[in-house]
Amino acid sequence: MSGIAYDAGLAAFHEYVSTKETELGDKTWRAGGRASKKYPNKEDRSWWMAEGPSMVHNWYNWRMTNPQLDIWTTPDGLPAVELGINVPLPGGVVLKAYIDRIMVDVETQETIIVDLKTGQPPKSGLQLAVYRLALQQQYGIAPKFGAYWMSRGGTLDTVYDLTFYGDDMVARWMRDVKKSIDQQLFVPNMTMMCNSCGVKESCYAYSGNATFAPNFTSDLGEENV
Repeated sequence: MSGIAYDAGLAAFHEYVSTKETELGDKTWRAGGRASKKYPNKEDRSWWMAEGPSMVHNWYNWRMTNPQLDIWTTPDGLPAVELGINVPLPGGVVLKAYIDRIMVDVETQETIIVDLKTGQPPKSGLQLAVYRLALQQQYGIAPKFGAYWMSRGGTLDTVYDLTFYGDDMVARWMRDVKKSIDQQLFVPNMTMMCNSCGVKESCYAYSGNATFAPNFTSDLGEENV
């Protein structure tokens, strides 16, 4: 990875911001995070313009200090960067995903799934295990390890052994999710991420907006109401 790639990364960041601003038009940026003395409006445009380039720099430094890790290439010649996956699973489930990076250790040929995060690290490797299942179905590879790369610190978080999540287990979870969606069964899952959600005001659990609340007794027979 060279200085040319670094400059290209910075240019891509600014191009992305410009494109998003055009798409937003008169709308305001959705700001996540917490307010601070330096950034009272939380992580708004000014925060990203200041901190975004440092995240690009962190990625560059991480790649330069880990020369044994390279981008994996698919059998059909695609570099595994934001790799699109679209595979059918048993039970009528179609698994679609975009995997940020799949790296390969050029010394051992071991592959690892790397997901880039700009916020807090997830509490488990489940997302990475879903990616592993998708890769196995589409390309016949099943990386043993996966990790979240944290852009603010420029390091990998916990490296997860993805064999802990059996393929049958993950596939069953995907089928259960599909059943819930098909039956319109949505159980609110309140987390610290709710504050930065783009549709939080339409969520009755977060905002208390009764307009979007379901009939809470519709699942009961008249004798139980």
